[in-house]
Amino acid sequence: MKYIPIFFLLLLTACEARHFDSDKRQIIAKDWARRQLHSNRSFSITSFKEDTLQVWPYAMIGHPIRYTINFVYQDSTGTVQNKKAEVTFSPEGNDILKTEIMDRPLTDE
Repeated sequence: MKYIPIFFLLLLTACEARHFDSDKRQIIAKDWARRQLHSNRSFSITSFKEDTLQVWPYAMIGHPIRYTINFVYQDSTGTVQNKKAEVTFSPEGNDILKTEIMDRPLTDE
């Protein structure tokens, strides 16, 4: 009888929340973008967006999750670069399906 509260406590703490998965994917996407930049002096995320792609060429796998990160950084020459990274995850969120970094104009929000 005294083990029942311990059992319920373990059951509640062992479950991961869906919010944790989203945070984990966000960190993976940010780390991927940062690793692609060579000799950067600073890295600052200006905006972040998560969305589910309704149209995907490989419809068999479902609807992937796309993370869009807008960021600025200073390269090794001191020039400020304004970029956008898109990281597409599998519908389960465990695997990266596609990655891309694009230039953004400094006035683009």
